[in-house]
Amino acid sequence: MNRKDSKRKSHQECPGKTGGRGRPRQARRHKTCPSPREISKVMASMALGMLNEGGCSEDDLLEKCIQSFDSAGSLRRGDHILNMVLAMHSWVLPSAHLAARLLTLYQEATGSTQELRRLQICHLVRYWLTQHAETVHQEPQLEEVIGRFWATVEQEGNATQRRLGDSTNLLSPGGPGPPPPISSPGLGKKRKVTLLFDHLETEELAEHLTYLEFQSFQAIRPQDLRGYVLQGSVRGCPALEGSVGLSNSVSRWVQVMVLSRPGPAQRGQVLDKFIHVAQRLLQLQNFNTLMAVTGGLCHSAISRLKDSHTHLSPDSTKALLELTELLAAHNNYTCYRRTWAGCTGFRLPVLGVHLKDLVSLHEAQPDRLPNGHLNLLKLNSLYLRLQELAALQRQHPPCSANEDLLHLLTLSLDLFYTEDEIYALSYAREPRCPKSLPPSPFKVPLVAEWAPGVTPKPHRVTLCRHVDQLVESVFKNYDPEGRGTISQEDFERLSGNFPFACHGLHPPPRQGFGVSPSKATAVRTVGCVATNTAETK
Repeated sequence: MNRKDSKRKSHQECPGKTGGRGRPRQARRHKTCPSPREISKVMASMALGMLNEGGCSEDDLLEKCIQSFDSAGSLRRGDHILNMVLAMHSWVLPSAHLAARLLTLYQEATGSTQELRRLQICHLVRYWLTQHAETVHQEPQLEEVIGRFWATVEQEGNATQRRLGDSTNLLSPGGPGPPPPISSPGLGKKRKVTLLFDHLETEELAEHLTYLEFQSFQAIRPQDLRGYVLQGSVRGCPALEGSVGLSNSVSRWVQVMVLSRPGPAQRGQVLDKFIHVAQRLLQLQNFNTLMAVTGGLCHSAISRLKDSHTHLSPDSTKALLELTELLAAHNNYTCYRRTWAGCTGFRLPVLGVHLKDLVSLHEAQPDRLPNGHLNLLKLNSLYLRLQELAALQRQHPPCSANEDLLHLLTLSLDLFYTEDEIYALSYAREPRCPKSLPPSPFKVPLVAEWAPGVTPKPHRVTLCRHVDQLVESVFKNYDPEGRGTISQEDFERLSGNFPFACHGLHPPPRQGFGVSPSKATAVRTVGCVATNTAETK
């Protein structure tokens, strides 16, 4: 036996002894410690297992929800099944049908021995209206049924039951309302900022894009997700349509800012800047905007600019290749999913990927089992995924935002350019070369392919409001003395933030500018360009 075999044998016989360097060998625990997500999933499955192996009738399910409450309105056991039923029942049966069934059960519970049951039903209805208000307002007929329920309680119930319906206005017609604004300590501070794209730091730009992305993501409601999954389109879901529009706007804006530069070296600088913005977005774990920025950089109108790409450093080229590999759609976004699974803290998902999972799950399993019972396993799987997205909406962003920069970005992203215009500009910058060129090394990720054709076209009134906000920000930062004018040089440099709106596609009138454009001139010029862009596209 040689020395190596002897050493291997001694390690096998004495696994607990210290290694050669005097440190105890740690026992391997590969995939033996479940994550909190896995634990919650198993616990939920165990709870559902009590309900006829994942399926039960509507009456049995409703009965279990009623028995979840005691006489004081406290929950007797865990609330997972109760919340799952109240949040997900509308996917398979109308809420008005559920409320009508509760009204019937209340009316059938007659006699002094049924007072506890009636009280439990009242607690269930109150819990539904207070804890799941977003699902209550999905059906117009539900308000009428709930009104009849509390009217019946008022006539037939005792004082305790009547108080549950009279204490507060449980069913407000306006619904839960918009999400609260994000707290941002930097908004109230007076500080001079640059509103020039060339002078914006990549970290600052990435953080403000993340701020806008989180606002858009936070506005998505459960009914929007349900509507998309059931109809397979974002049409009719304003929050989802706005999220897709924001992603498409960021992608187009990246392309426009690259093509706005006349020389290959200048375009290479813009490419390099957006690559660093994408790297910072990855650090912030903002994958949705990262997908939009990377998609803009890899768009065929940009990737064909061979002369411009020659000015990128090897490190930047390598970084872009790594980003495209991370977000590539092959193998069902395997690289992205692996990275996402390891993320902790603040993070924003590629929304299209996760909505695609919801659609696949909804279509892969039936709503009801062959015996007619509800498929609780399907509802629970959908519920867990929706709960994950809801938890992400309750995060706190890791960065603050400057109001002036938000106005600049908002108006920049509002301006709309068609695909034909972008390609025309690309070929104008670098015409087709007759000789054959090697193919582009970049793998184009699928950006917003889950909702094609969604293009942001803001209303003229909205666009004018954004113009007014931006002009106020410009004069606040570039006219500190309050004279009401800015220099011609500053005006020219600021107009570079809207390159083709001001200098190519829609040239504004130049007469009478003089040396110092006034606030009225700025509003008229930018407003004319912006509204013309909105109307003519």
